[in-house]
Amino acid sequence: YVNACEFSPDGSLVVTASADRTARVWNAENGTLLLVLEGHTSYVLGCAFSPDGKRIITASVDEKARVFSAETGECQLIIEGEHTDMVICCCFSHDGKYILTSSRDQN
Repeated sequence: YVNACEFSPDGSLVVTASADRTARVWNAENGTLLLVLEGHTSYVLGCAFSPDGKRIITASVDEKARVFSAETGECQLIIEGEHTDMVICCCFSHDGKYILTSSRDQN
């Protein structure tokens, strides 16, 4: 099942966060699956596009956040060790320079 979803800034793509440990990128117009973002070891709870639409961040029960290329699906960054419980949501700052995550660990 899908836990979260978001449109890209230009509205052409949709990213979904799923219980199958993946995030998926879809064509918003016709629903075609374009990319499967893999690497998390548990449910993916949150997802967001960067303001320029070039990156996607995901949040997971595995206590990690990951940043992927929205064009290739390549994982560019793993944020780990910052939380001691599931990462519930994530986002980029409006200028794309910063990442914000939240967790049940209250950190």
